[in-house]
Amino acid sequence: MQSFTLKRYRAGVILIYALAAAALVVAVFYDLKIDIAVNNTDDGLSNWLARTGEVPAWALPMAAGALLAKCLANPWLKRICALFCLAGGGLLGDYLSKHLFLDDAFRRPFGVVFGVGTAVILLLLVRLATVPERLRKPLIALALTSLAVCAAATLLVTGMKALWGRTRFREMEAPYEAFTAWYVVNGVNGHKSFPSGHTESAAMSYLLLCLPWFSEKAKRYAWACFAVPFVFTSAVAATRLVMGAHYLSDVAAGGVIGFTCVLLGLWIYERKIACSTI
Repeated sequence: MQSFTLKRYRAGVILIYALAAAALVVAVFYDLKIDIAVNNTDDGLSNWLARTGEVPAWALPMAAGALLAKCLANPWLKRICALFCLAGGGLLGDYLSKHLFLDDAFRRPFGVVFGVGTAVILLLLVRLATVPERLRKPLIALALTSLAVCAAATLLVTGMKALWGRTRFREMEAPYEAFTAWYVVNGVNGHKSFPSGHTESAAMSYLLLCLPWFSEKAKRYAWACFAVPFVFTSAVAATRLVMGAHYLSDVAAGGVIGFTCVLLGLWIYERKIACSTI
C-alpha cells in the first residue's frame, strides 16, 4: 500500500483556517446584524441539524469501543470495550431521544434501548469483519486517539463557554443591549454562546480524514474524506445562526477548535503510528 500523509489535505487545511479568520474579522463588525437578518426558528433544516448536528461526537465512544473490542487480543479487555460500546450506544440513544422523540414517559427508555440495540448490531458487524493483523495495532491507536481528540475538544469548548459568558442571540430582545463582541471575555455568568459546541461536535466528523491510511479506495477519493465533513460541519454552523443559538464568530471558533483538535491528533498519530506500521 502506497503511503498517504496529511499533506494531501494541505489546501483544505489552509481553506478552513482562512475561512475561520475571515469570519472572525467580519464578525467584529456584523456579528449581531447577521443573526438579525437570518434568524428563522421555523426553518426545517435548521431544526433538524440542531437536533442531530452533535451526533459525530456522541457516536464516537460507541464506534471506538466496537473497534477496540475487535482489535484487542486480551479477552477481558475485549469484553470491557464491548461494554463501553454498549454504554456509548445508550448515551447516543438517550441524546437522540431528547432531540427527536416526543417528550413522554417512555422517551428515555426507548432511546436507550434503541442506542444499545444499535451498538449490538455494530458489535456483530465488526465481529464478522476481517481485520488484517498488521492493522490491529494502528486501529487500536486510532480508536484511542479519536476518544482523546473528542474529549480534548469538548473540555476546551466547555471551559471557554463558561469563561466567555456571552449571551446568545435568542436570549435577547431588541435593542440587544446584552450583546458583546466575541473577543470580550465576560467571565462566568451562566451564558454560554461562545464558542459553538454544536459546530465543535460536528467537526469530529473530520476524523474521516484518516480513512485513506486504511483503504486504497478511500485513498483514491481522499477529497471526499475532506469534503463530506466540511459540508456537514459548515451546514451545522450556518443553521446555528438561523436558530439564533450562535453568532458567526461562535461557529467559526467552535469549528476551528474541533478541526484543530482532530488535525493535531491525526498529525501525532501519523508521526507515531501510521507511516511506520500501515
